Amino acid sequence: MNIILLGTGVAIPQLEKAQSGILVKTPDELMLFDCGAGILGRILQSGYDFLKIRTLFFTHHHLDHNADFLVLLKAQRLVHDDRGSSMPPVTVYGPVGTADHVTRLLALYSYLSLQVKVAELTDGSIARVGSAVATARTSKHSVPSLAYRLQTPTSTLVYSGDTEPTDAVHDLCHGNVDVLIHECSFPDSYAPITNHTTPARLRDLVADLKVDRIVLTHLYPHAIGFENEMIETIKQKFAGRVDVAYDLMKIFL
Repeated sequence: MNIILLGTGVAIPQLEKAQSGILVKTPDELMLFDCGAGILGRILQSGYDFLKIRTLFFTHHHLDHNADFLVLLKAQRLVHDDRGSSMPPVTVYGPVGTADHVTRLLALYSYLSLQVKVAELTDGSIARVGSAVATARTSKHSVPSLAYRLQTPTSTLVYSGDTEPTDAVHDLCHGNVDVLIHECSFPDSYAPITNHTTPARLRDLVADLKVDRIVLTHLYPHAIGFENEMIETIKQKFAGRVDVAYDLMKIFL
């Protein structure tokens, strides 16, 4: 499994950060988790072919996680039209409400003539994409949201999406996990925080987990200058590797 953190930012613009998006390459699929503003450009920078993305997983439907969704599909449509080829269908997974959301978006731009299949996932739902198995759990955010565990025969990724620390994310990390990509939006000095995570709360969540590596993403500008402190806080109870994510960060499993 190859993982590229395309965008590690938030809804507030930051010069070096696009909004949320993670590209995952398994032996037989190229899939995208979230697709915020700036992600299409980051896909080009990653070296991967945006035309080969046929599966998208949404954690939730805030703009900083889905703003480039139609931008990506339009780009695919234009290239296929230019080549005189038919555009294959795209499959979209997401929380309850995703079908209605996608339907309304496509109705606004009916000239795109896109084939989009939508599957709504609930707590404990499983989706199979090639040789990979994605398990969804309900997370804790201001709108319906999901966290995901993606498992192939050789590696395991857990992605929290936007959430407060929850037992659901803890449960997704059962057994051995190669990498947990978890939001850590604000430093502890900015607490109390709802709908998001701070280092001390994440530290307590992961204390007993068998996770090789934790990558902190979705950092607000408020976290600038506190990155090392955030890492050290988590390492008070976690013995594995902890990194702060940056755009186009690559993880090879």
